[in-house]
Parts: sequence; structure tokens; C-alpha cells
Amino acid sequence: MEEFAFLQKMNRGRRPEGAGPEGSEYCIFYGPVTEPVVRQRIFGDEDSIVLELTYGPEGMGGELRLRQSGSNLLIEESPQGLFREYLEEKNVKYLGQALMYALQFKIADLSALVERGVEDMKRLEDTLDRNIDNTGTYQILDFRRKYTLYGDQVIAVKEIIARIDKGYFPMQMQNSYVLQGQVALEFQFLEERYELIKNTVIKDLDTYTSIVNNNINRNARLLSMVSLGAVALNFMFGSLLAVNPVIGIVGGVVIGGVTAGAAVSYRAGGVHNAIRMGRERFRPSLKARAVGELVEAKGADAPQEAEPKTEPSEESENAARP
Repeated sequence: MEEFAFLQKMNRGRRPEGAGPEGSEYCIFYGPVTEPVVRQRIFGDEDSIVLELTYGPEGMGGELRLRQSGSNLLIEESPQGLFREYLEEKNVKYLGQALMYALQFKIADLSALVERGVEDMKRLEDTLDRNIDNTGTYQILDFRRKYTLYGDQVIAVKEIIARIDKGYFPMQMQNSYVLQGQVALEFQFLEERYELIKNTVIKDLDTYTSIVNNNINRNARLLSMVSLGAVALNFMFGSLLAVNPVIGIVGGVVIGGVTAGAAVSYRAGGVHNAIRMGRERFRPSLKARAVGELVEAKGADAPQEAEPKTEPSEESENAARP
């Protein structure tokens, strides 16, 4: 039998000093994972039950396997050891309680992953906000695939709970009915939360993708107009080439530079700022224009100073008399 370390005793637990699982009864032992967890499930019979779970984010998660060995419970876990730390704080009296605690641990971990989906979505959108082409398409697809995998885990946990509720393992689940009710309620909240956040995530990503497509179409129209203008100017300077070679060559170089610059700007995402029609872009120029018009209006409405009136002198009055 594999090497397992002692964790704690259950109700009626008996373990001689230094004994392992083969010399103990109603005890919990832990050790490393010997075989990888292929999928999350519960299986076995009344004399031997196995519960396999995973936890943590993709790529950095852990594996967990609880299996019955006689009256003992053997826990196989990845080096993270998070469930073992979680179980040390619990008072496990029966085998079914340990299984329910494992499901509670899984539901709490999956709930955290699901709720983190909104933050991950916002972070992804902020990262791709400066890209107007389809460079972020695969990142969006990877994110949606990862979030879909959370749904697969929800279904797997639901299947495990359904098998337990249907009485597949009545002997092991004795004296754990209160915990079964708590687990069922927590899973219901998890399922509802997942459906709500999933709809939000998918709708937001669809909206973002639509905006990106609109920007791409707008830039494509702009480049088409630049290309048509370049073609027209090319014909014009081509005809001037026959008359004056210098003007024709300079015009051709200018046309090539304008076309290449527009293509580079589109590729780098600079056209996005050039064609964005939001109020933020025009606010400084509109503000400056408004200030200028206000100054001109004040200058036009200001009363003009009248020329000072001089009183007529006696000489001018005598000259004016007949």
C-alpha cells in the first residue's frame, strides 16, 4: 500500500502509535496523487467509494481524490494541499461528512473562479481597447472557451450531487444529511450565479466584437477612398510626366508615400484615433473655436468711442456769419 501520513481520527477512530491505514480504523490519511484526475466524478459501491475533483484556475490548479479503504479515508492531493488545510479545521466524524466537505471546498473554489470572470473580462477589454483589427480575436475566443469550461465543472458537480441525493451510496452518507442540504443550497447559488455572469460576459464580448468590426469596416472604407484618390492622382501625374518629368516623378513619390503611410497607420492602429468621431476628440478644438468666437463677438458689440466734441471758437462763429 502507498505511503500515507496520518491526518485525524473520525468517530470511533482507532490508530496504534505509528500505524498506517492497514493497522487503523476510522481514520483519515493523506498522500500525493498517484494517478492524474481525468474528470470530476464519484463512483464505487457500498464498500468502496471514490470522489475525484479538481480546483484552482486552469494551468495552476490542483487535483484531489478521496477514496475509501475499509473504514478509513485516503486523501490524495496535489502539492498545493489546500483541501488538507481546509479539512484540518473541520471536525470529521463520519466518511460522508468528509465527502461533503470536499464538495463544499469545490463549490467555494468554483464560485470564486466564476465571479472572477467579470474582472477578467474587463481586463481583457482594456488590453484589447487599442487594437482595432482582429489581433485580439483569438484572445477573446480563448477567454470564452475557458469560461465555458467552468460550465462543464458546474455540470460535473451537479451530477455528483444528484448521484448522492438519489441514494447511490447510502452506507457512506449516513449522518451527513445536514451537510447534504447545505451543499445542495450552496450549489444552487453557484449555478444561478454562473448563468447570470455567463450571460453578462458573452453579451459584453459580443458587443465589443461588434465595435471592433465596425472600426474595421470604417477603416476599410477610409483606405478605399485613399486608394481611389491615389489612383486618380496617379493618372493625373502620369499625364504630367510626359509634359514635365520632374513634376510627374515628384507626384508619384508623394502618392506612394501617402498610400504607404495610410496603410502603416491602419496597421498600427493610428487610423482609429484619426477617424474616431467622439466628443472627446473634438472637444479641445470646439472649445478653442468657441472662445475665439466669443472674443470676436465681444469686440463687435463693444461701444465705439465717440470723437471728442470741441466747442466752436469765436473766430469760427464770426467766419460762419454772413
